[in-house]
Amino acid sequence: MGGARPRAGRGPTAAPRRTGSGDDSAASAAVADLQRMQEASRRLIGLLDASVVARRAASVFGPIVGTDATGVSLREGPRLMVTRGSWRVRTPGVRSGLQIPYGDGVGGKVLQHRRPVSVADFETAPETSPRLVEQMVHQEGIHAILGVPIMHRGRVIGVLYALNRSAGEIGDRARRLAEEFASSLGPALGGAMHAQRASGLSAMEERQRISRDLHDTLSPLLFGIGSAAQRASSTLGATAPDVVEQIRAIEAQAAQAASSLRDILRALAPSAADEGLPAVIGMDVRGFATVTGTASDFAVIGEPYSLSGEQEAVLIAVVREGLHNVGKHAQASSVLVTLHYGEESTEIIVQDDGRGLPEGFEVAQVPRDGEHYGLASLSQRLARVGGEIALQRNDDGGMTLCGSVPTCAA
Repeated sequence: MGGARPRAGRGPTAAPRRTGSGDDSAASAAVADLQRMQEASRRLIGLLDASVVARRAASVFGPIVGTDATGVSLREGPRLMVTRGSWRVRTPGVRSGLQIPYGDGVGGKVLQHRRPVSVADFETAPETSPRLVEQMVHQEGIHAILGVPIMHRGRVIGVLYALNRSAGEIGDRARRLAEEFASSLGPALGGAMHAQRASGLSAMEERQRISRDLHDTLSPLLFGIGSAAQRASSTLGATAPDVVEQIRAIEAQAAQAASSLRDILRALAPSAADEGLPAVIGMDVRGFATVTGTASDFAVIGEPYSLSGEQEAVLIAVVREGLHNVGKHAQASSVLVTLHYGEESTEIIVQDDGRGLPEGFEVAQVPRDGEHYGLASLSQRLARVGGEIALQRNDDGGMTLCGSVPTCAA
């Protein structure tokens, strides 16, 4: 490919000639590029699957930018990019599913610095893992890479790539087109991510509701049947062997049904923290509103990502302890629970407009005189996962309880 005629995406763009015809030609080319970009952007509007958006974006951007290949990676963790779309990429592991950690390679550096990153030869690029060099250079043959951040609501949600199989700087025209296309791609990709997340949460909430109903109705019933059968069998003893045999059959069937119910409940449980945490907290908040009559709202800020099981459990515990204290002590008319997925930590915040805290109150790791044991226990649990808890007065009355945990990624 190095001996082929120059491509639009290779090398620095030559300075435009200053003749009138040259200016007209450059202007016409710019207008044509703009029209093609607008048409490509329109083809992405309304898609509700982020991976489909990534694949289509790469395929429509490739012919416009003119490089050997193109790609799109999506942010699927606080410090992780994963390729989900490509054009003219042959290696399956590079075409889709390639994981790019924070700070590694071009995509990881784009995520780290939140700006375009370009390398003339990926094989010799600094701070690049041997794994990425093997996959990108030795397997796929990619050398020159330009990565441009795809932004939505001030956050990097993906990276758009222009790729060449020969070394050399990717040209100014390709960089300009990549930045323009990434800008138009941000809202479409962000909307698809939001739609997928909302759909997933709705499904998870329904599964949680079914699970709760089964647990609350069938579990006690089956336990009661089994216990009654055991008592009847013990009472009758050897006096009525035929009846005892039938009762023991009933007891065995109840035990089998209880085992099947546990399997169903496990199947309905969240499969991952990023699926289950918002759904479970949302159910707790709605349940609190139903029981207490207090106006209650729940908000999720940022793109959900996976936490460890222990981190997820302690954040749920913070919500439940906070809502319990609001209902018991605050005399509040409203409460707001916020789950914030940040770059370095995840926070759960419970705010109310009640009567506030006693003067001089502080959260201690050891409860004093048997009081506030729940908060002390939460402080200890959060400390074990590197997190912390804070409880403070609001300026306009009420209080705010905040628990935070660091992200799992290094």
